[in-house]
Amino acid sequence: MESLIQNLQRTIRALETLSEKRLPEADQVDELLDQLFQQKIDLVNVTLSSSSPVYQQAAQAVSQAATRVEKAAKEPSRVSEAIPVVFDAIGKLAKLLNHVTP
Repeated sequence: MESLIQNLQRTIRALETLSEKRLPEADQVDELLDQLFQQKIDLVNVTLSSSSPVYQQAAQAVSQAATRVEKAAKEPSRVSEAIPVVFDAIGKLAKLLNHVTP
């Protein structure tokens, strides 16, 4: 679970960097940040099995999102490539949270 939270934090940090750049996609970036902050809070408050397939999918998606957004933070012209990857990670995190929350 620690790896998932670390990658989530990497994604958040890179999105914050992008948010400061006043890009045309700023509204989308801010929306992603809001969702990821909430999911991070939700993740800290649950117990998850890191061996479950739903967890593995979420962890992989968040890792990919972190990598893609960090690249976009260095090259802001790539932000439009990163946004769908982050949306995918948010969706997989939501599925994971729904999996453990009754």
